[in-house]
Amino acid sequence: MLEVVPRSLCFECARPSVVCLCSSIRSVATRTRVVILQHPRESDVPIGTARLVELQLAQAERHVAIKLGEVPRLRERLTDPRAPAILLYPGEGALDLAEHAPEGPVTLMVLDGTWWQAKKLLQYNPELQRLPRYSLRPRAPSRYLIRKEPAAHCISTIEAIGEALTLLEGPGFDFEALLRPFDAMVAHQLRFARTLGARRHSAPRQQSDKPRLSSLLRDREPDLVVGYGEANAWPKGTPLGSEPEVVHWVAERIATGERFEAVIAPRRPLSPALPYHAALDAEQVLAGISFAEFRDRWQAFCRPNDLLLGWGFFASERLRAEGAPLPERLELRSLARRYLRQKLGDVSDCAALLHAPPALPWARGRAGVRLSAAVAVARALLAVAPVRLPRPGSLE
Repeated sequence: MLEVVPRSLCFECARPSVVCLCSSIRSVATRTRVVILQHPRESDVPIGTARLVELQLAQAERHVAIKLGEVPRLRERLTDPRAPAILLYPGEGALDLAEHAPEGPVTLMVLDGTWWQAKKLLQYNPELQRLPRYSLRPRAPSRYLIRKEPAAHCISTIEAIGEALTLLEGPGFDFEALLRPFDAMVAHQLRFARTLGARRHSAPRQQSDKPRLSSLLRDREPDLVVGYGEANAWPKGTPLGSEPEVVHWVAERIATGERFEAVIAPRRPLSPALPYHAALDAEQVLAGISFAEFRDRWQAFCRPNDLLLGWGFFASERLRAEGAPLPERLELRSLARRYLRQKLGDVSDCAALLHAPPALPWARGRAGVRLSAAVAVARALLAVAPVRLPRPGSLE
């Protein structure tokens, strides 16, 4: 394993002193009160943006909790008649803030976390569900180049708040001033990713005769294939809940960039939740190729010495259960956890922790986004210093 070298942190911005953002932070006045409910798992993400909002807006509060009852002050904010609360969250029934901006000062409630985490925060808090809901149409793509958004219209928390305040505050609001430390953070991360990589945080322990991450992956680099799949899965306990089936499988060969994508027609009724979770149209999935055709195409793509890297083995296990040929496998998430020695979040979060911005997805849906992140993680791990690892196959 690697010994992580402690680094001093700036007390104000909570960033390592070498990339302190305080010089770019300025106080930004607003009549709008901004209240951020942050999912606990997001609070320790080193490149989160909610903290930057809290530092700059005099009327901003950030609370880390799952339920409003954990922070009594939050309920007071929701019921303050001087600044009625509204919720910034897309979805059914949400009004376009550009067309229906409320008059007078308001309390802008914002949920901070991954889309899955934000959805959970909303589900757990009926008080939030009853608030007037508003959505945004960003004026430009996200500048958050170090953390992949799930779709082109998705932006970071600080960008979303900046866009909302531009509409709520009017011409006097300085959007660029709010985003100045955010831009500086992104520039810092990209510079370190290009020049120093993940080595800068670590110092190796005494040499070991066990396999190293660098030698293990570099020796097998020509054979490395990263794969990711989406499954047609019904809730457990229902008649169809015991047999998920892969309906979208994507893969990329690290050394050559060769790509594989197949949408596979479901062999059982399509789960109503799949189009939402996989970000695929139901018609696309139902019109997919047969499993037999997929098996033949996948077998033609694979090589005898391939080493399949997966973010977990769920999808590949389902493929194997239906008779698809699979090469030797290695758990990418375990490799990353052994190197970073901390909670990883999802694969996109892990890529951010490794300062490895994913390439733009070339495949469709959520699988395309997550495969790009997984490839970025694999490439970052190829570049890091030695780590003790078990032999390939022993993590299955």
